Amino acid sequence: MGVFNIFKKKKTNAGSVAGKRRVQPERQEPPAKAKKRIKPPRAGDWRRFFKRVGRPKWRLPWWLSPQVWREIPWWGRLLIVAGIVGIVLAVLFAVQPGCAPEPSYRLSVAVNPVEAGEVDFSPAYDEYGAGTQVTLTATPTTDYEFVSWSGDASGTEPVVTVTMDSDKSVTANFRIIQYALVTSVSPPESGLVSPEGGIYDIGGSVTLRANPMVDYEFVSWSGDASGTEPEVTVTMDSDKSVTANFRLVQYALATSVSPTEGGSVSPMGGIYNVGSTVTLTAAPAVDYEFVSWSGDASGTEPEVTVTMDSDKSVTANFVATIQEIRDIMPSGISGSATVYSNILEGGEIIEGFVELTGEYYSQDWSFDWNFEIINPEGREVDYWQGHWVKNNHHDFSFKAQYSGSYKIRVRHNSLYEKDLLLRIRPKGWS
Repeated sequence: MGVFNIFKKKKTNAGSVAGKRRVQPERQEPPAKAKKRIKPPRAGDWRRFFKRVGRPKWRLPWWLSPQVWREIPWWGRLLIVAGIVGIVLAVLFAVQPGCAPEPSYRLSVAVNPVEAGEVDFSPAYDEYGAGTQVTLTATPTTDYEFVSWSGDASGTEPVVTVTMDSDKSVTANFRIIQYALVTSVSPPESGLVSPEGGIYDIGGSVTLRANPMVDYEFVSWSGDASGTEPEVTVTMDSDKSVTANFRLVQYALATSVSPTEGGSVSPMGGIYNVGSTVTLTAAPAVDYEFVSWSGDASGTEPEVTVTMDSDKSVTANFVATIQEIRDIMPSGISGSATVYSNILEGGEIIEGFVELTGEYYSQDWSFDWNFEIINPEGREVDYWQGHWVKNNHHDFSFKAQYSGSYKIRVRHNSLYEKDLLLRIRPKGWS
């Protein structure tokens, strides 16, 4: 039996008897019953209502009855089920024309400048459902730093959250890392540094120059730079602070004395700031007296002031106040004499000492020597006789009574040469 024959009604046996016709008895209608009025149930009383009226009876179509369904082959059943499902889906889509699919949005992200960094998404999709929150993280590359977000996001923190309620466009802005250069001078009024400082890109180099003011000179760099040259180059790999150190121009003062044993000068010299003044004082040694200044100072006063506007060299000149005479007296069997003379003024003090020395020889027949001073009248003012081995030193002092020429005579009778030392004041003996 064909699958579609199940939808046709079966024929009865009445048509098989020829010439006979079955007469159906006339059907009598039952007497009409009076309609029963049923009151609608009250709330919560449906069980009693169905008990009185009867529950509705739901019946499958005859062609879906179990007897008929078992007669349909499996592929027929599949076709029937597929058709029913298609009809149900068509009805569902037909009766819901206003139910559109959930909207989705796109998020586009850019980096400015392109090489400065990258942005990570969380979660990372091509499209996002409405209300989805997306976390963006900006990561700079080497030598760059994150600055801000722009577009559909804002802020200066590298992490930002975007809520997807529409298509979004976000830009992460970066910049090259920059460092500050600060310059100063010490002392403040001593000079200038150019350039004065500023903000520089990482890795950049800055050449600084120190310019001293009048009467100042550059000494050195300190801080994040070093050296004694007025120009220095600083590499900006971090914040830098550089100080240019100046000082007042300084000059050297050198002092000396002539002769070296004649005295001293105080102060002895040194390094002095430009424009400063130094007072020098000459102090004579024993038996010397100050005479004058020479070099970068002049005058005859023992004190002099020097202004340090350049390097200076000053000499203090001294002279001895006592005359020193050293002589070698020849041998003299019949006597050896040495004479010195000088012009003196009446009232002058003549003082000093005399020594006679020599090598001792036992065969020397005489060890006597004598010293005498003769005034202008030819009279002895001082006379002394000694033994040049045992008594070879004589001190003398007297006052000249007359003005004129005075003489000193030294004599010995040794067979050998003798050394004579005479120190006398005033000078001028010859």
